[in-house]
Amino acid sequence: MNEELAELAASGATALVSAMGTDLWQEAKRLMSRVLAQARGSRRNELSVALNRQSTATRGAVDAGAVDYWTEALSQLLDRNPDLAQDVMALASLRTPERPDMVIQVNSATDSGEVFAVQRGTQHFASGPKSRDSGERP
Repeated sequence: MNEELAELAASGATALVSAMGTDLWQEAKRLMSRVLAQARGSRRNELSVALNRQSTATRGAVDAGAVDYWTEALSQLLDRNPDLAQDVMALASLRTPERPDMVIQVNSATDSGEVFAVQRGTQHFASGPKSRDSGERP
């Protein structure tokens, strides 16, 4: 699986689990059900059962084990069918219907990776030997 799809799976899983126990849960569940509807195999049934379990998460709490479970599940689904990426992206950018201006944004970097993110507006970034390595300010 390529790195971009792996990051998308992690973002989708984090958004799904973050929505548990909140007003976003019904929308997150609907979006995830749409992903599962396109899946094939016995794993589809297992994931549907897991999705339909009553959420035991408390408001604002994120269960790392649940994030790992759904990240692995989404990774496998995307690996088998990369066309699911658009639906997983919709899950990852979940917005509450009451507040369409509120979004969940998940950014991650591993090892020596860097994240540059912006939700609204523009972001300007310059990279080169002088701006990064020498410690000098442009």
